[in-house]
Amino acid sequence: MKLKKLLLGFVVAILSVVSIAFAACSNNNNDKDDEKPGPVTISYQLGGVMDGEDLDSFSFAKGAFWLKLMSDGSVVMDRYSFGNYNKAPAAENKDYVQNYMQGEWEETTRDGVKALSIEIYMLNDAGIKTQTSSGTAYERNGTYTCSLRLEVVTGAGFYRSVEFSGGTTLYADADDFIQKNAKEFVAPESVATFTDEERGGTVYLQEDGKALIYNGYSLAASGTWANDGEGNMTLDIGDDKIKVTVDKQADTAKFSYKYSLYGSYSIDFTFTAKYSDIPVQKAAEVADNVYKGTYDGGQMAMSLTLTITDKTNATLVVTIMANYAPSFNCTYVLEDGVITLTCDSADGNAKIVWDGLPHTWRLNDADHSMTAVVSDSGEQA
Repeated sequence: MKLKKLLLGFVVAILSVVSIAFAACSNNNNDKDDEKPGPVTISYQLGGVMDGEDLDSFSFAKGAFWLKLMSDGSVVMDRYSFGNYNKAPAAENKDYVQNYMQGEWEETTRDGVKALSIEIYMLNDAGIKTQTSSGTAYERNGTYTCSLRLEVVTGAGFYRSVEFSGGTTLYADADDFIQKNAKEFVAPESVATFTDEERGGTVYLQEDGKALIYNGYSLAASGTWANDGEGNMTLDIGDDKIKVTVDKQADTAKFSYKYSLYGSYSIDFTFTAKYSDIPVQKAAEVADNVYKGTYDGGQMAMSLTLTITDKTNATLVVTIMANYAPSFNCTYVLEDGVITLTCDSADGNAKIVWDGLPHTWRLNDADHSMTAVVSDSGEQA
């Protein structure tokens, strides 16, 4: 009898230990479940836009940015290049880049004001941060704002400060982000057009005699045009005087133009139009005090227009790209058809342009051209 009681007590003791161990194990599992992080969600959203007329020559660089501050402290920034006018859904839109940049963020307080500290960057193949930018988004009336420095074209080395703003809600998803930033292309007003459908080029002839050459949606070059209505037609693009080939019997007009950008990148356009669609346009008269020339700055040829305003002052306009043409107010000395320019007012990017230019030019009164003066050593003055 005693033996049965002892065995029963031993069994009860074992079951008690097992129950305690099971309970402890169960509690440990619950603790582990509690430690598991929940799904990563968006804590804050900010949006920014890179746009402006100075990017008309780089329409593909125009874009919208979606900055997502995630609940795990990470940052994901998407980019949509709306300058390519592609409105397709995100899943099939080649102009939408998910995770264009990444980074980290945290909530902070600066000078007693609630703020978000943000850092974004790209990682190269070696895992090293590049194109790093940081900013502090301050809160006002529920809206956070900050400025971040972003590269205009990846790898080109041109940057711009982009203003961001937002809060806890902004876009429902990537498709909403695209649709709210999509734009319609508005072609310049024109009285006639030349096209190169194979290479995606268009020339818009405007009523005031201006000619605009577009590469896709980007303004590649601008100048003037003239047509006497009898088959004689020309375009002046920079320092190039282009003769248009006209076949009145076939009712066609045709010319070639080489679009060069950053040295090795170029497109050879062949533009055609229906000649009878082109109205008569008289050629603009060249003023006696205006001279034109070109200068190869290493990357691309720049067009120069010199206007002599009086006996000591002149203005020099240097067209680098279709929408970037710094103007310099100069004093000058003119001797034996050679002019030497002096400009003390240039600063910033304009000063870089000025310092890279020849300042002495020979003026040709016959065709109002100007040519850089070269010294005996071969260097330009």
